[in-house]
Amino acid sequence: MIGWTSDNSLREGTRIALVSNTSWYLLNFRSNLIRRLADLGLSVTAIAPDNLHEEAVRSAGAEFLLWRLDRRSTSLVSNAAALASILNIYLTLHPDLVHHFTIKPVILGGTAARTLRIRGIVQAITGLGHAFSRSSALERTALTGYRFALRGRAYTVFQNNNDMEKLLSSGVLARSRCRLIRGSGVDVERFVNIPLPPAGAPVTFLMSSRMLWAKGVREFAEAAALVRKRLPNTRFLLVGAPDEGSPDAIPVEWLENLTRSGIVEWRPFTTKIEPLLAESHVVVLPSIREGLPKSLLEGAAARRALIASDAPGCREITLDGATGLLVPIANSPALAEAMIHLAESPDLRASYGETAQNLACREFASEIIVEQTLALYREALS
Repeated sequence: MIGWTSDNSLREGTRIALVSNTSWYLLNFRSNLIRRLADLGLSVTAIAPDNLHEEAVRSAGAEFLLWRLDRRSTSLVSNAAALASILNIYLTLHPDLVHHFTIKPVILGGTAARTLRIRGIVQAITGLGHAFSRSSALERTALTGYRFALRGRAYTVFQNNNDMEKLLSSGVLARSRCRLIRGSGVDVERFVNIPLPPAGAPVTFLMSSRMLWAKGVREFAEAAALVRKRLPNTRFLLVGAPDEGSPDAIPVEWLENLTRSGIVEWRPFTTKIEPLLAESHVVVLPSIREGLPKSLLEGAAARRALIASDAPGCREITLDGATGLLVPIANSPALAEAMIHLAESPDLRASYGETAQNLACREFASEIIVEQTLALYREALS
């Protein structure tokens, strides 16, 4: 050990580091966790390779540190420099517990934490993502990194069973060190009273995500064009920022051309999604693979019917025939038919929305997810 506390409780002053590959992730998905930790009197430090959302993260109750990390690089030299950087941060910070989110923080941060024998290590698999969307050299590389970073005292958290079974079957980790915590939770009180659009408003479909091809943006646009041929009085809102740090990023020019087509309205990322939900009847996410998508959770909490691809993560909240409709992955015509079906079925939209809201409140409220996370922290420190 290098001077870390041996106390196994979440007592006041316990030092917790939350580490992600973007400050946006920490703000968008973990701000409720940060607030809860701060309320308990714990010392919280958020660590990310950019400071775009530093002020908002600090307002939630965390200190903020920059980590020298190139998200896109596969260079051994670049990743070695990132590993050295997070090692230096941990040597200075002396955290009692580290919680890593997304693949590079899990692998590099986890390696640093094991090297320094940090007492509590929580590794969050927030979705196997681009590297696991197909069998590839990238997947093999990721598995090699996971084999080292997820060993030992680390607890690995999954957002859906599919991802957990995938890594278990690959022999990467032991089942006894796995935990299922479904998503980052949704602030139910923020969404439950958002009114539906007024009677007579065009039926509107909302897709909110990072602008990545794997999220199904192309399929959403293609399906919108098909629907508009049958139902011209429909609207399609696409909300989110281009993720230039990802190899799967959609070019801004493509999104601008899409908007000029007049079929889909692309809006920039906003933390205030409520007005856009108030314009929308159905929330859509035709993604290839997810952990557990927040946009669908927010749509469910707002009593909106859902349409999603039949993919890991999406089907955790989109229960086919109960909270919405599942469609085959990368199938624009099937997505269009599901949209048309709900556009023409207001009673079905209402039924799906009510069931979705009940499910969100019962199983995915942020208070539930945060308390499950705190329980895991206590276990990791014991």
